[in-house]
Amino acid sequence: MAGKKKNGWKHIPVVFLGSFILAATVGFGSQLLIRHTSPVLTYILLLVVIGTGVIFDIVGIAATAASEAPHHARAANRVFGARQAVYLVRNADKVANFTNDIVGDIAGTLSGVMVATIILDIMLSYPSLQVHEIWFSTGMLALAASLNITGKAMGKSFAIREANQIIGVVGGIVASFEKVTGLNLTQLKKRGGRKNGAARRDS
Repeated sequence: MAGKKKNGWKHIPVVFLGSFILAATVGFGSQLLIRHTSPVLTYILLLVVIGTGVIFDIVGIAATAASEAPHHARAANRVFGARQAVYLVRNADKVANFTNDIVGDIAGTLSGVMVATIILDIMLSYPSLQVHEIWFSTGMLALAASLNITGKAMGKSFAIREANQIIGVVGGIVASFEKVTGLNLTQLKKRGGRKNGAARRDS
């Protein structure tokens, strides 16, 4: 029991380092884009970031709500992406950690930083608005937060209702990525560490 608990913490440094690098890269890139694009493109980029957080949140919830059985049946019929879907459901905790905790939190934080940058640029471009800076800033931040929360609330109901269909689609996307890159990110294993030969044959 103690060994299992100890092993459960091994991935924490990897998660920390990976999320730090990902957040820094995305944040730096978005700041460059914001400072060198038109206001319209900046707002579009902000919506893309918020939408990305919502989509990944849907995937994470769907992974925890989906069932393995339908995807095993599809894998038995050699449906493209079905083996990957089984992996996503079987590893729902890791999927949810990546999609909800890492990507979702980064998207939420990044959207807040982007709004702050947008507000600063607007204040510099229109000095007359500085008199109402507090109200303007509060309204912009509240709007971004409302879009995040509302999008995730709507996505949560959809993810639970259509969990298996969503994971089936995501499994196909992952399978396409593996095929193009040659990487095998979804190697199924039985509990105890042995490879799931049946699942591998279904791919």
